Amino acid sequence: MQAFQVAPRRSIILAISIVTLFVVLFKFYGDVPYEYYRNYGPAEPMAPIEVNNDKPQPGYFKSQPEWDFSVPPTAKGWNGYARVPKDRDVIVLTASDGGGHNSAIPNVLERVLDDRQKYCDRHGFTNLWLNTSRYDIGEAHRTWSKIPAVAEAFSLHPTAEWVWLIDTDIIIMSPDTSIVDAIIAPNAIESGLMRGTPILDGQLKDHPTNISTPSDFRVEDIDILITQDHQSVNTGSVFFRRTAFTRWILEMMTDYTMLMGKEHVGAEQDALKHLMLEHQLVRNHVGIYPQRKFNAYVQGGNTMGYRDGDLMVHFAGCWVGGKCKDWFEEFWGKKGSKEVWRPEAQ
Repeated sequence: MQAFQVAPRRSIILAISIVTLFVVLFKFYGDVPYEYYRNYGPAEPMAPIEVNNDKPQPGYFKSQPEWDFSVPPTAKGWNGYARVPKDRDVIVLTASDGGGHNSAIPNVLERVLDDRQKYCDRHGFTNLWLNTSRYDIGEAHRTWSKIPAVAEAFSLHPTAEWVWLIDTDIIIMSPDTSIVDAIIAPNAIESGLMRGTPILDGQLKDHPTNISTPSDFRVEDIDILITQDHQSVNTGSVFFRRTAFTRWILEMMTDYTMLMGKEHVGAEQDALKHLMLEHQLVRNHVGIYPQRKFNAYVQGGNTMGYRDGDLMVHFAGCWVGGKCKDWFEEFWGKKGSKEVWRPEAQ
């Protein structure tokens, strides 16, 4: 009788041991991507990503593997997620080849990249430059290449939740301001977005669209943050959240037959404007902030023009009259300054 009692007990102990072994093996050897440890480990990154910004990509950009950047389960449907991102999961992306109108500014790319690195170091963000001359976009205007850069940024940083795409002709004027707290945190979106504001297609008095942003929205649905000037939306400074909607709209914007391969004066921002005006679905996912929140211009009055305390200044249109260099140097000397320089008009 005693032998029969010992046998079941040994079986139970053996079964518990086997289960425990499988749990331990799964914990340490499960399908956990290396990027998880690189981005969330308590120490310095073990193997930081190195981007080769000189090697061209062969073939059309949508054939590249990064175009299929992963989307977490919480954001695969049209209903996304709303949470405060960790600082390390915010990418500040400069997508540029250093040419164009900005080449009139001496060493502009090197200067702004260094400045953005200091801003990222201050807040724990990730600074990333992608050379847009690497992308094969056919005969389209070079500014379209900013779109594959966004996809590559999400692919290179698999845990990144937000990408802030900013043009080269932008200076961060208030480095103490965190874009998480001021712009992309759920409470910032809830309180900051403009409700029921007309979406512009030229100056409103001459070109009324009769289409406005939603008067009510769910923060979970807002996947793109942008501003508009007196003419239209401007993609010089825009935020993208890693969601299924973002993947979809990047593909729609670069539809070669419908948009990318056509003659559009505003290139990629005309594509986004078109989709916003034509589709309620897009309007439900693209939020418009007041312009000066993260896209103030050098000129334009209190609603558009830079004022003391604004996050950044954008030298849009500076090539008209050849003012890029002078404007850039003037503001470069004032960045981070606390003195009264351009106060609000009384």
